[in-house]
Amino acid sequence: MRKYILRFIGIGSIFLPVLIIAVILIIIITSIGEALGMNESQSQYYDGSGFLSSTVLAYEPTIEKYCKKYGIADYVQLILAIMQNESGGSGTDPMQCSESPLNTKYPQQHNSITDPDYSINVGVMYFESCLRAAHVKSPQDMPGISLSLQGYNFGGGYINWAIARGGYSSENAAEFSQLKAQKMGWTSYGDVNYVPHVLRYYSVISNVDDGYFNAPLANGTYSVSSGYGMRDGKLHKGIDFAAPEGTKIYASASGTVVFAGYGLAGSGFGGYENVVLLRHGTSYSTLYGHCSQLLVTTGASVQKGSVIALVGSTGDSTGNHCHFEIRVNGSAVNPASYLNKSNKLK
Repeated sequence: MRKYILRFIGIGSIFLPVLIIAVILIIIITSIGEALGMNESQSQYYDGSGFLSSTVLAYEPTIEKYCKKYGIADYVQLILAIMQNESGGSGTDPMQCSESPLNTKYPQQHNSITDPDYSINVGVMYFESCLRAAHVKSPQDMPGISLSLQGYNFGGGYINWAIARGGYSSENAAEFSQLKAQKMGWTSYGDVNYVPHVLRYYSVISNVDDGYFNAPLANGTYSVSSGYGMRDGKLHKGIDFAAPEGTKIYASASGTVVFAGYGLAGSGFGGYENVVLLRHGTSYSTLYGHCSQLLVTTGASVQKGSVIALVGSTGDSTGNHCHFEIRVNGSAVNPASYLNKSNKLK
């Protein structure tokens, strides 16, 4: 008996450390799985920058088309933020709408949609219904937007349920998720952190004068020669305002001159030659390129409507114009979505 006991102890001395290591590995893997075990609406696409990817930005013209169709033209940037969080712009269902009841063309199964245009159509149509149900007043109405976003993720009557409890809160999002999971016999339901996950890609224009930017040239002095979007296989990051050489360029919002000078290659301003970059608060900046003359210097403060430069054709340019960009957290967005409605682009 003593011999068998010693043999058992000997075997145990070999396998016990192995068993302990295996248990530790299982715990680690489980912990990682729980940390990364987010549903398709969560942030496996987040890279820490908070910027919209070029893949998502390439869909902006399509998103604009459907936002206009469904009467929510002012919410393009919010839809872009949703797409960034949902898919990063990848796949054939970038809005992750395959399981939506509004999807009547494909099976209502995960990733069944194979047409990105149709995915965006369904996603925008559904989000419009969420905005309406949440009684959202404007793109700056953050309580309403938060409610509509969580409703986009949860569906299932969350918006009305939350309104009866005072509106969106992270606490009632967690409560609703638990109730739905219990009812359906699931371990989890939706993304309880969907609102902050989307909003890290969305910046509200609250620090830009009256909430909007002005066009960089006075009405009646320009024509738009090129808009924002894909051009010759590349993303044209701004709007080109064509005008005679020497036409005045105005600050589209109050801010600080971050750079005024020659745009060297590799500086982020290459090809613009004489360029001005203004910073507006913490999130926004505007760029004015190809100028014939600069009338401000780096570090200066400027007011909305003050003259900062003159139109030219310097750098990579084929004619006199002002290349105008609006950047959010360093990433170029479509200026048309941010311009004051009195600025008529023609």
